[in-house]
Amino acid sequence: MNYFKTLFLFVVVCFVVLVSGQNAEAQKIESDSVYTPIKVKEHSPHKATIYSAILPGLGQIYNRKYWKLPILYGGIGVTLYAIGWNTTQYNDYKNGYVDFSKFYDYRYQPEGGTLTEPTSKRYEKFLNYDLSLKNKNTDTWFKTQLKNRKDKYKRDRDLSYIILVGVYVLNIIDATVDAHFTNFNINDDLSMTVQPKMNYSPVSGSTLGLSCRINF
Repeated sequence: MNYFKTLFLFVVVCFVVLVSGQNAEAQKIESDSVYTPIKVKEHSPHKATIYSAILPGLGQIYNRKYWKLPILYGGIGVTLYAIGWNTTQYNDYKNGYVDFSKFYDYRYQPEGGTLTEPTSKRYEKFLNYDLSLKNKNTDTWFKTQLKNRKDKYKRDRDLSYIILVGVYVLNIIDATVDAHFTNFNINDDLSMTVQPKMNYSPVSGSTLGLSCRINF
């Protein structure tokens, strides 16, 4: 039993010596050769950030991620359209609400009041009932509807502006992070180093083993 154990250890040591000798020879050849460093132009995250801040999409072009441009400009285009649409609707309902409020005050003023009928009637495009029939409840309902619509489109417009700012910020973050990943290098050259290692234990005494290290 001791014979096979000794033989096994002898074979292991020989294997380690051979591997170490090959590594030493390779290192010698590498040290004797003339090493010429190759300068690689580093991709600058700072530039990508500045470019995206100046013009959305310019950082993506710098990173050569052209496929992101349709997504980015599509998001910007949809957001700008939403801003324009909500702004138009808000202005229409705001003008209608202002004109109808004046008409409402004139129509239901106390007897002997001095208010005259307003000439501006920009609320007529939203009328869905016969205004000639005087009904305070219906007029109050219509006035409330105009106000609610006005407030709704104002909120939607403000939210669209916030989304536009969010798209702009995400454009900068995306370009910056993408540029950092461009500089992240993974070496495909894997190497393994095997070395003998002596361990000591109070129970078993000295033992011979192997240390294996993989570089990647």
